Amino acid sequence: MAVSKSNVAVLADEPIRIGSGGGFWGDRPLAPVDLLKSDDLDYLMIDYLAELTLSIMTKQKRRDPSSGWATDLELWLSAGGIDALRKKSVKLVTNGGGANPESCAKMVLEQAEKIGWHDCKVAVISGDDILPRLDYLLENGEELTHFDSGETLSEHGVEMMSANAYLGAGPIASALEIGADIIITGRVADASLLVGCMLHSAGWAYNAFQLGLTRESPVADWAPKHITNPLDILAQWTIAGHLIECGAQVCGGNYSNWDEVSNLTSLTLPIAEIYLNGDVKITRGQGGGGMVNRKIVTEQLIYEIGDPAAYITPDVVVDMRSITIEDESEDVVVVTGAIGKPEPKSLKVSAAVEGGWFASSSLLVSGPDALARANACDVALRGRLSALEELEIYTEFIGGGVTLPKNIREQMSPMLNPPEIMLRWAVTSPNRRDITDFTREVAPLVLTGPAGVGGYGARTKPRRQLQFWPTLISRKSVESMVKIELLTHLHISQENERFHFIRKRTRGFLSRLQDELDDREWTRPIVKKLGWERNDSIGEVTNSQEKEVES
Repeated sequence: MAVSKSNVAVLADEPIRIGSGGGFWGDRPLAPVDLLKSDDLDYLMIDYLAELTLSIMTKQKRRDPSSGWATDLELWLSAGGIDALRKKSVKLVTNGGGANPESCAKMVLEQAEKIGWHDCKVAVISGDDILPRLDYLLENGEELTHFDSGETLSEHGVEMMSANAYLGAGPIASALEIGADIIITGRVADASLLVGCMLHSAGWAYNAFQLGLTRESPVADWAPKHITNPLDILAQWTIAGHLIECGAQVCGGNYSNWDEVSNLTSLTLPIAEIYLNGDVKITRGQGGGGMVNRKIVTEQLIYEIGDPAAYITPDVVVDMRSITIEDESEDVVVVTGAIGKPEPKSLKVSAAVEGGWFASSSLLVSGPDALARANACDVALRGRLSALEELEIYTEFIGGGVTLPKNIREQMSPMLNPPEIMLRWAVTSPNRRDITDFTREVAPLVLTGPAGVGGYGARTKPRRQLQFWPTLISRKSVESMVKIELLTHLHISQENERFHFIRKRTRGFLSRLQDELDDREWTRPIVKKLGWERNDSIGEVTNSQEKEVES
């Protein structure tokens, strides 16, 4: 297999440029188009998934089997994004497939067809969803213990609604190695989106193919022999992914010194320039507002990391304590010094369990002593619902320092007497009737509570509650089930404008696919099964003979 253009660029000490198209599902949907049009990139990565996003997508998929993915992706692709990807030869890597990457990939192919990109290759990476195998996993020793409570899933005794393991960079590198233009994944760790691109660009994935390594092999073992510090390089790539995965946040968005940032109206998106030796530079797109400097990058570095000595990802454990961040020039920051440790034996699982019913409601309390009057409303509501023993009530006095740390709030208590308070309740119960009773007691406070109460909206309805269940699962229980499918439209003839899907399945990082597409004319869609079949009854992948099956 020939070394790609990107491989050559890295080997020649030219940086690989990876842009970030956004930080979550709901971020500015058309911003990726602006970045693609204004800058030269090798890859565009977009992280759409927060902790509970997949649970929401899973609920959507149950209502509509074609949904369950980040719809923002379709918005910007249809608004010129798919055309920009093709014209500029930019590879797109995103976990926007969410709970339904197959359906998302179909949408991408439809967008490609609309602009005549008939040979667009879309890779689908799945296997992160462990819910279909949950019984098997529990029977075979996986306890799925809750991070905070220490309770096992079996002890909790409720239904798990979604469960997705955080996959690493390996499948992305594999998909790029077999020629994917666009990669749609389920739950892949945020930073791993970038790491997968670099594994391919630096030739590590190529090396893995040549050596016949399996996905169970540590990522560091893929490194070419001349690389003496593969873990440190992986750590640097991971830090680069971490810095840009929140989109414009590293370009001045959500910045403490926000008043220093120019033109928040058109905040640009970040770009990581990455070298084979692990050097990382963070910059931003052209033509808009924002800024990149040492202080902003430092804030993003410590965002959501937990222990700085052990930032755990599926690919490598990063020690950040030796990291150096320096301004090189305007809007260019150099990041060096990350130290890598071997990848963990377990993978994080983002899961949700059935949690009964919930609702929320709010009132606006205004005038002198608003905080005291809001408290009186809360006391009255709780008293009227005191007979509901299973009803749990959570109260927020927004505007009265509720978001401040307790010690600061206590210090400021003499000053916290605002003329206006937003009083908000959230309630939960295993019984729907309890929630309904709560919703009926909020509006009456306008006339039966203290003066100055108003702002009540429509009566809310009880809704099913999902409770977050963070846990771990052994890596081997997940990685043997990861599946990579390469989808493309095949033009049958000039007279026939029908296009078909071709699916090619791989396991691990072994590929016998690309050569089979070359120099062959297909007359019908096929499914090509290449040596591995899944036995869901035992949760394993076993060898089988190669065969073709007409679809």
